[in-house]
Amino acid sequence: MTQYKMIFSDIDGTLLNSQHQVTEKTKRKIQELDKKGVPFVLVSARKPDGVWSVQEEIGIKAPIVSFNGALIHDTDGTILEDIGFSRDTAIDIKVYINERWADVACNTYSYNQWIVDDEDDPWVAADIKIIRMHPQVGGLSELLEKDQTVHKILCMGPAEEIEEMEGILSARYPDLSIYRSKPTYLEIVDKTIFKSNAVKKLCEVKGIPLEETVSFGDNYNDLDMIQVTGLGYAMANSPEDMKKQVKHIAPDNDSEGLLKVLEQLDF
Repeated sequence: MTQYKMIFSDIDGTLLNSQHQVTEKTKRKIQELDKKGVPFVLVSARKPDGVWSVQEEIGIKAPIVSFNGALIHDTDGTILEDIGFSRDTAIDIKVYINERWADVACNTYSYNQWIVDDEDDPWVAADIKIIRMHPQVGGLSELLEKDQTVHKILCMGPAEEIEEMEGILSARYPDLSIYRSKPTYLEIVDKTIFKSNAVKKLCEVKGIPLEETVSFGDNYNDLDMIQVTGLGYAMANSPEDMKKQVKHIAPDNDSEGLLKVLEQLDF
């Protein structure tokens, strides 16, 4: 039996239940593994402080991956990877989106900055409730420095509009990766950004073979991570067509699925 040495986990829909909580049993198991020297690495589309807040709640110290791999911090906070696009590109994208899809909420992320047009937009308000943090409201040219890296733009809106946007924006910005992380979310990042690349980077830094790692995820942006690790699990609450592409299914996030798998593996 393989002895696993590092764990990679998505946050929302995977580690967190539907009430956006980590159960106490799950926390204790992760803490136990952390004490054994097995890093539990959070890999998320969230910005860094949104990932660190979950890590602090669990009570561990480990590297984190934010913006789906665009930004990687080591355990001590050192930045290991920092990939994005320019402020001018972000402004161009945002102007185009606002003109063509006025009802879609456009979120811009750079390091720990989260910038929106309207904090009271229902899509933005729902995110505030989940991550318990507030964005900045205003224009990118005022709130970002000229040479500042933008790590992600996230568009939130009706599924039919998001689907339309994916095709049109992909053709307009071929140097960027534009994809739906769920039916109502469209992620815009650098072309090289994949969770699997972040996994490979951390394995290289920590000297841990990929085959000795485990991963968990619940959505399309987790698929490449699940497929690249030694053992990868899609949660039972994942989309059906995604589950067909993976070998292992964990119980759903409301049944402590991640915990149940961790209790069965050798670390």
